[in-house]
Amino acid sequence: MSLSVEVLGANATAPDAVGAASGYLVQGQTGVVKVDAGPGTMMAFMQAGHQLEDLRAIVLTHLHADHSIDIMTWAYRWTFPTVKPSIPLYVPRGETYQLESYDDLYGIPTLPTMKRPITGTFDIREMERDGESSFEVDGLTLTAYPARHAVPSAALRFERDGKSIVFSSDTGDCDGLRAAAQGANVFIAEATYLDPNPEAMAAHGHLTPALAGEIAKECGVKKLVLTHLSFSSDAEESAKRAEATFGSPVEVAVPGLRITA
Repeated sequence: MSLSVEVLGANATAPDAVGAASGYLVQGQTGVVKVDAGPGTMMAFMQAGHQLEDLRAIVLTHLHADHSIDIMTWAYRWTFPTVKPSIPLYVPRGETYQLESYDDLYGIPTLPTMKRPITGTFDIREMERDGESSFEVDGLTLTAYPARHAVPSAALRFERDGKSIVFSSDTGDCDGLRAAAQGANVFIAEATYLDPNPEAMAAHGHLTPALAGEIAKECGVKKLVLTHLSFSSDAEESAKRAEATFGSPVEVAVPGLRITA
């Protein structure tokens, strides 16, 4: 079985964006593993013709709203009108308190199954972001690496049969990101800033298209896909700048895009 990923949403809640924020589906052995749950990803999942029963796990790279806020929508759907079997929900170690905060805000005390929609529904599993601890998820090997962002953020590497798909998460350039991307067949890299903003990049942790291309080339990446652009209208220029440093054609993630490793 080939290793592939489908884009549900790829924007960084850009002002000119249409569609869902960050969300992807990695094909597993018997179903799909969802990476990130940005706003609109539940709707995108259903509109793409997927079935809830095919979801094997959810992985959140970090708990910023544009990557995680729809997890409550998924939790609601998992518990009402009928309760579905629990599936794993992976988050960076130390971030489960964020999920508990969501439950505090949106739990429904009059419905027993929805008092704690997230923590009472999913099998919460914390990921060590050490680049060494691995998890088996529906026939895939998942390893989390330390990204550099304003909050704990995990670069993710999925592997099967010698193939790999890597998600940068939101991050600046760092050793963890480069370790995750090493030799990847597919590298889905955020490219938030078209033009360098040294202060924001240093303090907040993001990449430019040119830097994403540079990292991909130095890490021996086979295919580079840009995502999480600040403005959708920058897609063509972003690809051009990434290609200049990567040295090969670059794609920009859009809803419905499918990529095979």
